[in-house]
Amino acid sequence: MICTYLNTADKLEQQRTDNKRYIYILLMRYPDTFSKVFQCISRSKYNHVSIGISDSNDTFYSYVTKGFRKELPRQYPTFNKKEVPCALYSIEVSDEVYRITKATLDDHEKQSYKFKYNLLGVILCLLRIVYPMKNRYFCSQFVSEILDQMKAVRLSKHSALYLPDDFTKMKDLDLCFSGYLSQLVIQPRYSKLLIA
Repeated sequence: MICTYLNTADKLEQQRTDNKRYIYILLMRYPDTFSKVFQCISRSKYNHVSIGISDSNDTFYSYVTKGFRKELPRQYPTFNKKEVPCALYSIEVSDEVYRITKATLDDHEKQSYKFKYNLLGVILCLLRIVYPMKNRYFCSQFVSEILDQMKAVRLSKHSALYLPDDFTKMKDLDLCFSGYLSQLVIQPRYSKLLIA
Protein backbone atom coordinates (compact mmCIF):
# COMPACT_ATOMS: atom_id res chain seq x y z
CA MET A 1 0.00 0.00 0.00
CA ILE A 2 1.28 3.46 -0.85
CA CYS A 3 0.92 6.10 1.82
CA THR A 4 -1.31 8.99 0.82
CA TYR A 5 -0.30 12.09 2.74
CA LEU A 6 -3.14 14.34 1.54
CA ASN A 7 -1.22 17.38 2.84
CA THR A 8 -1.14 15.58 6.19
CA ALA A 9 1.65 17.68 7.65
CA ASP A 10 -0.05 20.95 6.74
CA LYS A 11 -3.52 19.83 7.80
CA LEU A 12 -2.46 18.38 11.14
CA GLU A 13 -0.14 21.31 11.88
CA GLN A 14 -2.99 23.72 11.20
CA GLN A 15 -5.30 21.76 13.51
CA ARG A 16 -2.63 21.74 16.22
CA THR A 17 -2.14 25.49 16.15
CA ASP A 18 -5.58 26.90 15.35
CA ASN A 19 -6.92 26.57 18.93
CA LYS A 20 -10.01 24.75 17.66
CA ARG A 21 -11.36 21.47 18.99
CA TYR A 22 -11.31 18.25 16.99
CA ILE A 23 -12.59 14.71 17.29
CA TYR A 24 -10.53 12.08 15.45
CA ILE A 25 -11.74 8.84 13.92
CA LEU A 26 -9.09 6.20 13.28
CA LEU A 27 -9.99 3.35 10.92
CA MET A 28 -7.75 0.28 10.83
CA ARG A 29 -7.51 -3.10 9.16
CA TYR A 30 -6.08 -5.52 11.72
CA PRO A 31 -4.64 -8.81 10.40
CA ASP A 32 -5.87 -11.03 13.28
CA THR A 33 -8.18 -13.98 12.61
CA PHE A 34 -11.41 -12.48 13.99
CA SER A 35 -10.88 -9.27 12.01
CA LYS A 36 -10.11 -11.17 8.82
CA VAL A 37 -13.32 -13.22 9.18
CA PHE A 38 -15.32 -10.02 9.81
CA GLN A 39 -13.70 -8.34 6.82
CA CYS A 40 -14.43 -11.29 4.55
CA ILE A 41 -18.09 -11.44 5.59
CA SER A 42 -18.68 -7.68 5.51
CA ARG A 43 -16.51 -7.08 2.42
CA SER A 44 -15.08 -4.05 4.16
CA LYS A 45 -11.75 -2.31 3.65
CA TYR A 46 -11.43 -1.64 7.39
CA ASN A 47 -12.40 -3.88 10.29
CA HIS A 48 -11.92 -1.59 13.30
CA VAL A 49 -12.63 2.02 14.27
CA SER A 50 -11.74 4.08 17.32
CA ILE A 51 -12.31 7.65 18.48
CA GLY A 52 -9.94 10.21 19.98
CA ILE A 53 -9.84 13.89 20.86
CA SER A 54 -7.15 16.44 20.16
CA ASP A 55 -5.70 16.62 23.67
CA SER A 56 -5.90 12.89 24.38
CA ASN A 57 -2.11 12.37 24.36
CA ASP A 58 -2.11 9.95 21.46
CA THR A 59 -4.97 7.85 22.86
CA PHE A 60 -8.00 6.45 21.06
CA TYR A 61 -10.95 4.58 22.54
CA SER A 62 -13.02 1.70 21.25
CA TYR A 63 -14.47 -1.76 21.90
CA VAL A 64 -12.79 -5.05 21.04
CA THR A 65 -13.70 -8.63 21.90
CA LYS A 66 -12.29 -8.13 25.42
CA GLY A 67 -14.47 -5.05 26.00
CA PHE A 68 -13.65 -1.35 26.28
CA ARG A 69 -10.15 -0.53 25.15
CA LYS A 70 -7.78 2.40 25.40
CA GLU A 71 -5.65 2.25 22.26
CA LEU A 72 -2.14 3.70 21.92
CA PRO A 73 -1.16 3.71 18.22
CA ARG A 74 2.28 5.22 18.85
CA GLN A 75 3.23 2.40 21.22
CA TYR A 76 1.76 -0.32 19.00
CA PRO A 77 2.12 0.84 15.36
CA THR A 78 2.13 -2.75 14.04
CA PHE A 79 0.22 -5.92 14.91
CA ASN A 80 2.55 -8.87 15.56
CA LYS A 81 5.11 -7.08 13.35
CA LYS A 82 2.58 -6.82 10.51
CA GLU A 83 1.68 -3.45 8.98
CA VAL A 84 -1.79 -2.11 9.79
CA PRO A 85 -3.53 -0.13 7.01
CA CYS A 86 -5.34 2.87 8.44
CA ALA A 87 -7.11 6.15 7.73
CA LEU A 88 -7.35 9.14 10.06
CA TYR A 89 -10.36 11.46 9.85
CA SER A 90 -11.16 14.60 11.83
CA ILE A 91 -14.12 16.83 12.52
CA GLU A 92 -14.07 20.26 14.10
CA VAL A 93 -16.47 20.58 17.06
CA SER A 94 -17.55 23.26 19.53
CA ASP A 95 -16.00 23.51 22.99
CA GLU A 96 -19.22 22.15 24.47
CA VAL A 97 -19.33 19.08 22.19
CA TYR A 98 -15.64 18.52 22.86
CA ARG A 99 -16.13 18.72 26.64
CA ILE A 100 -19.09 16.30 26.61
CA THR A 101 -17.25 13.87 24.31
CA LYS A 102 -14.25 13.87 26.64
CA ALA A 103 -16.53 13.31 29.66
CA THR A 104 -18.28 10.41 27.86
CA LEU A 105 -14.97 8.74 26.99
CA ASP A 106 -13.73 9.24 30.57
CA ASP A 107 -16.96 7.70 31.87
CA HIS A 108 -16.55 4.61 29.66
CA GLU A 109 -12.97 4.25 30.84
CA LYS A 110 -13.80 4.62 34.55
CA GLN A 111 -16.74 2.23 34.33
CA SER A 112 -15.27 -0.16 31.78
CA TYR A 113 -16.16 -3.11 34.04
CA LYS A 114 -19.85 -2.43 33.27
CA PHE A 115 -19.47 -2.60 29.50
CA LYS A 116 -19.01 -5.66 27.32
CA TYR A 117 -18.32 -6.39 23.68
CA ASN A 118 -21.44 -6.92 21.59
CA LEU A 119 -20.66 -9.90 19.35
CA LEU A 120 -24.36 -10.55 18.75
CA GLY A 121 -24.68 -6.90 17.74
CA VAL A 122 -21.99 -7.36 15.08
CA ILE A 123 -23.84 -10.37 13.65
CA LEU A 124 -27.17 -8.52 13.68
CA CYS A 125 -25.51 -5.46 12.11
CA LEU A 126 -24.27 -7.62 9.23
CA LEU A 127 -27.87 -8.87 8.83
CA ARG A 128 -29.10 -5.23 9.05
CA ILE A 129 -31.15 -5.89 12.18
CA VAL A 130 -31.27 -3.22 14.88
CA TYR A 131 -31.20 -4.73 18.37
CA PRO A 132 -29.25 -2.51 20.79
CA MET A 133 -28.33 -4.07 24.12
CA LYS A 134 -27.67 -2.17 27.34
CA ASN A 135 -23.97 -1.67 28.13
CA ARG A 136 -22.86 -3.70 25.12
CA TYR A 137 -21.01 -2.22 22.14
CA PHE A 138 -18.96 -3.11 19.11
CA CYS A 139 -16.43 -0.62 17.77
CA SER A 140 -18.38 1.11 15.00
CA GLN A 141 -21.59 1.20 17.05
CA PHE A 142 -19.72 2.89 19.91
CA VAL A 143 -18.07 5.53 17.70
CA SER A 144 -21.21 6.31 15.69
CA GLU A 145 -23.31 6.53 18.85
CA ILE A 146 -20.92 9.07 20.39
CA LEU A 147 -20.88 11.17 17.20
CA ASP A 148 -24.69 11.02 17.10
CA GLN A 149 -25.21 11.86 20.78
CA MET A 150 -22.84 14.81 20.50
CA LYS A 151 -24.61 15.96 17.32
CA ALA A 152 -21.17 16.04 15.69
CA VAL A 153 -22.60 14.34 12.59
CA ARG A 154 -26.05 13.35 11.42
CA LEU A 155 -26.33 9.58 11.07
CA SER A 156 -28.09 8.16 8.05
CA LYS A 157 -29.12 5.02 9.96
CA HIS A 158 -29.22 3.63 13.50
CA SER A 159 -25.82 3.49 15.24
CA ALA A 160 -26.22 -0.29 15.65
CA LEU A 161 -26.05 -0.62 11.84
CA TYR A 162 -22.71 1.15 11.33
CA LEU A 163 -19.65 -0.73 10.12
CA PRO A 164 -16.12 0.77 10.04
CA ASP A 165 -16.26 1.53 6.29
CA ASP A 166 -19.38 3.66 6.81
CA PHE A 167 -17.20 6.38 8.35
CA THR A 168 -15.38 6.82 5.04
CA LYS A 169 -18.69 7.98 3.55
CA MET A 170 -19.49 10.63 6.17
CA LYS A 171 -19.30 14.00 4.45
CA ASP A 172 -18.68 15.85 7.73
CA LEU A 173 -15.41 14.00 8.35
CA ASP A 174 -12.14 15.28 6.86
CA LEU A 175 -9.63 12.69 5.66
CA CYS A 176 -6.24 13.62 7.14
CA PHE A 177 -4.20 10.51 6.37
CA SER A 178 -4.40 7.19 4.54
CA GLY A 179 -1.60 4.62 4.66
CA TYR A 180 -0.05 2.43 7.34
CA LEU A 181 -0.34 3.08 11.06
CA SER A 182 3.46 2.94 11.37
CA GLN A 183 3.70 5.76 8.80
CA LEU A 184 1.05 7.85 10.54
CA VAL A 185 2.66 7.79 13.99
CA ILE A 186 6.04 9.00 12.70
CA GLN A 187 4.51 12.10 11.11
CA PRO A 188 6.12 14.98 13.04
CA ARG A 189 2.95 17.05 12.88
CA TYR A 190 0.92 14.07 14.13
CA SER A 191 3.18 13.81 17.18
CA LYS A 192 2.85 17.49 17.92
CA LEU A 193 -0.89 17.37 17.37
CA LEU A 194 -1.55 14.54 19.79
CA ILE A 195 1.16 15.10 22.35
CA ALA A 196 1.44 18.88 22.57
